[in-house]
Amino acid sequence: MEEKQNSAFIPSLTSGFILAIVLIAFSLLMYFLNVDHDSKIMWLSYLILAVGLYWAVISYRKKIPGEFLTYGQAFVFGFLTGLFASFIMAIFTYIYIQYIDTTLIDKILAQAEETIITHQPDISDAALDTALSLTRKFTNPLIMSVFSFIGNVILSTLFSLIIAIFAKREDNRLG
Repeated sequence: MEEKQNSAFIPSLTSGFILAIVLIAFSLLMYFLNVDHDSKIMWLSYLILAVGLYWAVISYRKKIPGEFLTYGQAFVFGFLTGLFASFIMAIFTYIYIQYIDTTLIDKILAQAEETIITHQPDISDAALDTALSLTRKFTNPLIMSVFSFIGNVILSTLFSLIIAIFAKREDNRLG
């Protein structure tokens, strides 16, 4: 008799939602504490993502009869969780840039100008204007949200590949 496989979709959606809420809470905390986006403490969001994905996969494994989970199943669950969290985070990124931290784009442009001038002190005004114009094209809420989504999906995929190694538990019984 073939066992019915549990669908990973709904549990990963739920886990992705919870993970996104934790990441959003962290982002808002850093905003209210006025922590600079370039601060090393912002790297904690990667740790939160990795720990959240690990927690999600282990929690999912514990709900499966026999608690057996192959590497592939663990990876897919982690990937789906990360995908859903990334989607929610992309929406949050748009809202954050558009309505919460409305000065973020100006800060990015000022930092870009400072970086260009520091690395190329002899740059002409025309070349500087061209470089800043290009930077402006990529610093709007929609584009930044898309890049946030892509970056988070890539990072979640990498974390899921690694986490699946440790989270798998295969049925090695003879039979």
